[in-house]
Amino acid sequence: MSQVAASFDSRWVSVLGSGGRPWAVRIKAKIDTGAKRCSIDLGLAAALGLEHVGERTVRNAMGRQTRPLFAAKVRIGRRIYDVEMTGADRSTLRCPMLLGKELLDRLEPTPLRSARDDGYPVFH
Repeated sequence: MSQVAASFDSRWVSVLGSGGRPWAVRIKAKIDTGAKRCSIDLGLAAALGLEHVGERTVRNAMGRQTRPLFAAKVRIGRRIYDVEMTGADRSTLRCPMLLGKELLDRLEPTPLRSARDDGYPVFH
């Protein structure tokens, strides 16, 4: 069984289902500051019933690819964000979702809970 990536390069998120699926799935998403937009595994997008809203051409290590574009609601911490993400086969990767700059730039800082008695935050 493979381990999930360390917390510095990934984050727990919840992706809310759509199309009559009123539940969410909590997954580990890889943070990728080099990626423009988010990406989700095609099988997970289908299982969640995410709305297909078009297609986008993306550049990656394999050149240019046209991928389906999905609309989703993603919960990170206590906030819910409306996100457009491309679909890709991520079944062999550690994280079924990738967080790109379009979403990362919108994230609001989350205050850290202090585990010390002097009031200073503890970084994990």
